[in-house]
Amino acid sequence: MAEDRAALAGMNAAIRHRGPDSEGLWFDEAAGVGLAQRRLAIQDLSPAGAQPMVSASGRYAITFNGEIYNFNALRQEIGAAGLAPNWRGHSDTEVFLAAIEAYGVAQALRKLRGMFAFILFDRQEGSVTIGRDPFGEKPLYVSEAGGAFLFASELKALRSHPAWRGAIDRRALTAFLRHGYIPAPMSFFEGTWKVMPGEYCVFRGRGAPERHHHWDSLAEAEVARRHRFEGTRAEAEAELDRLVHASVERQMVSDVPLGAFLSGGIDSSTIVAIMQARSSRPVETFTIGFNEAEFDESAQARAMAAHLGTSHNEMILSAQDALDLVPEMPGVYDEPFADPSQLPTWLVARFARSKVTVSLSGDAGDELFAGYGRYHSLDRKWGKGALGAVERLASGLYAKALLGLAVAPAEALGFATLAGNRLAPLKLRLEDQARKFLSPDALTAYERSFTVADQAHRLVIGGERANEPLISAISGKAGWSVLEQAGMLDIHRYLPDDILVKVDRAAMAHGLETRVPLLDPDIARFAWSLPDRLRVPEGTRKGLLKGVLGRYAPRELWDRPKSGFGIPAAEWLRGALRPMAEDLFRKEAIDKAGYLDSRLVRAVWEDFLSGGQRRVNLVWTLFVLQLYLAREG
Repeated sequence: MAEDRAALAGMNAAIRHRGPDSEGLWFDEAAGVGLAQRRLAIQDLSPAGAQPMVSASGRYAITFNGEIYNFNALRQEIGAAGLAPNWRGHSDTEVFLAAIEAYGVAQALRKLRGMFAFILFDRQEGSVTIGRDPFGEKPLYVSEAGGAFLFASELKALRSHPAWRGAIDRRALTAFLRHGYIPAPMSFFEGTWKVMPGEYCVFRGRGAPERHHHWDSLAEAEVARRHRFEGTRAEAEAELDRLVHASVERQMVSDVPLGAFLSGGIDSSTIVAIMQARSSRPVETFTIGFNEAEFDESAQARAMAAHLGTSHNEMILSAQDALDLVPEMPGVYDEPFADPSQLPTWLVARFARSKVTVSLSGDAGDELFAGYGRYHSLDRKWGKGALGAVERLASGLYAKALLGLAVAPAEALGFATLAGNRLAPLKLRLEDQARKFLSPDALTAYERSFTVADQAHRLVIGGERANEPLISAISGKAGWSVLEQAGMLDIHRYLPDDILVKVDRAAMAHGLETRVPLLDPDIARFAWSLPDRLRVPEGTRKGLLKGVLGRYAPRELWDRPKSGFGIPAAEWLRGALRPMAEDLFRKEAIDKAGYLDSRLVRAVWEDFLSGGQRRVNLVWTLFVLQLYLAREG
């Protein structure tokens, strides 16, 4: 058992950044169960709020990462029902345990309003239950090593266990090249998986866990659509304003300094406006800007902050500040992650942590209120009836014709280029185009269109395309519009596996907790109940959210094209990062790792260097992967 304690302590130390305030270890030696936590103290800063925590009856022990926003209301409810224990403090952890004792795990989870990943040991049954919040704000990994199940918030904790023997999973590697992130439940390593959003799993002994859902976004959306919001646009704006106010009020509860990220865009401005409306003093807001005008939104954020009356904090950085972080990102994210905005997100999180411990963000507005331009592009192409079908068929057949009549003969003759294009990358592009335009339905076309490379498996030695049953589950829903389908797919995939991963790892690297008020179950249900005429009134992207923001700030402050929160990837890869990229893309380096087709990767790289924006997303994703593999050695 001494070895187990040492192993657990080592795992805990590996994620010290997530909880720099203190640590806790708890063991039940007879059961062979140990729990650990690195504490980021937010609610009840006293020892009464420390974890791991044992319930009042002594039956349950828990460690959890996150926040239960409605813990005060639950505490009152439990007390009113005569189920309250003798409270030892005022932490949300204690209320979480009391709710489990009062209602059982399944019912308690349905009552919680918050973000969380937890591990719960039931000493009476000898079972371990783990779970994750409805939308996947907090991460949770599972692995088997040395005959034991291991659980942790980050892979680096699992990898620190002495029995860890993780081998890279080629299916996950292929998925990464296709999406730019690794979709749950996969992880980058064989035998290790991610708990899905809204899922809880019960482990009894050494067998496979029982898997359950306390939240199912697709089922919740089906119910919401059966009870459509039937009011006017003004009534819808008023209801959304009310719901966001309620969510922000819950999420502003904190015993430590709290602020917000402010980009000047619709979503973050709406959250900050409502925070300031509910606050008796100026809210701390944080923005970073860049010297490069096309990536700088600091002036817009500054103007919005001045209008709202926040205590605004701004830092202007150079491209070099972000460039210097590139080699560090594999260590932050643990597995390949190619979203370029991870760099500015890491920087703004570090900046915010200099003043606050909790920061609210405006994420999820695009997925819930149809803000992405790609949704509307898809709607135009698939909402034209017969005309749209003819256009798609013509484009798809054209791509197939080029493949058969030009590319195939050139390949057979051993040509390396065709009409000034390198043949291998051209073939990839045309195959992607053909599959996209000849897709059987709108959602399949959407999924194929907005991947890094639909044919990514061809880059991987032994790579195979993975099936995505979620697409057929969503597209098979009767009466769902194109906007509803695309948004729901992103709620299940892009939001939890890219956006929320990016924010969680970047913020927690600095011991900063982030909260997402728009990811409230009531707001989600309301959004899903809206017909498209209200979700995008008069075809306006995020029109309803804009209507809410218009109550707090004049139109001229926010009615403008969004600059984005990215990096000039193409410029960097051809400039400052080129020596590093050239080294990583050497045939010898690629072949040494043994995962990628070096001939095809080299062709993609050389095609990119020939000019323009040719497959910059794919090249960046390959660069990130090679950087990670080089670190793995």
